Amino acid sequence: MPIETWFPLAIYYDDLPDASEHQQALLDAVMQLEHQGAEPRNYPEMAWTGDLHGVEQIHTYPAFSWIVKQVELHVATYLQEVGVDLSKVDLYIQRAWPIISRPDQGVGAHCHNTAHVSAVYYIKVPTGEMSDPGSLVFFNDARVNEVSPGLGSENTDIVDADNYLNQLDTAYAPVEGRLIIFPAKQRHAVTMNETDEVRVSLSFDIVLTATGKAAGAYEFLTPPPNQWRKFFA
Repeated sequence: MPIETWFPLAIYYDDLPDASEHQQALLDAVMQLEHQGAEPRNYPEMAWTGDLHGVEQIHTYPAFSWIVKQVELHVATYLQEVGVDLSKVDLYIQRAWPIISRPDQGVGAHCHNTAHVSAVYYIKVPTGEMSDPGSLVFFNDARVNEVSPGLGSENTDIVDADNYLNQLDTAYAPVEGRLIIFPAKQRHAVTMNETDEVRVSLSFDIVLTATGKAAGAYEFLTPPPNQWRKFFA
């Protein structure tokens, strides 16, 4: 009998055709921001991330206007593919920041709880073929096929064959000029940069708000910011 699979996680990616034309300008802008930024607030094994160092609004900087436009276009396409009616939501880039991963640095497991959609764009990726430059790993926290909680734990050998029905994670190797888009709530990490070169990328968090054009929209999405009232205004 066949086994059918349902409820897939949708990960969108595209290799941007004009990436090489903008690579050096983006790289220079990121390196300058790191140089001008605050004192390091991360551990030596952690990649330098702009959101921890006061550099989390790069979507407002002219130097990043090209990639911001690409993110807007591709996030819209992604949302349409998963069935969102764009006429009934407004989209905002909430924050955006650079990441610089030097040798032996990675990013720990986390998710972006204050956003709805996240994106990563790879500006520079080490070229060594024998070492991992730092892969983007998505974790299968739902484990819908784990018939008994913990059955697939690394502490047991009960599950003796890894396959697409029981895999606990999946990894995307970084590619220069590639944009990856995924649900912000999806827990993910970046493995250690095992090369002797630097990997440079950008991260974006996108928020959806309701426009009021759909019945019951405010039950599931935040009303437009222009309807908010700040305390003691």
